[in-house]
Amino acid sequence: MNDPRISAVICTLVAAWLGYTIFFGAEAPSTFLLVVQWTFLLVAVLGAIAAVIRIIHQGRS
Repeated sequence: MNDPRISAVICTLVAAWLGYTIFFGAEAPSTFLLVVQWTFLLVAVLGAIAAVIRIIHQGRS
């Protein structure tokens, strides 16, 4: 995906969904699933930050 706006939207939606499932889940997940969820949440947040940085840099060019 070359358009950072699309990446930012997708990463933000994924981070919001994962945050919801982590913090408002009805039952406690297994340890493995919890680690995977937190890892994906971290990657999604970092991806959203990177996409915003790319948007800012493209605006300056």
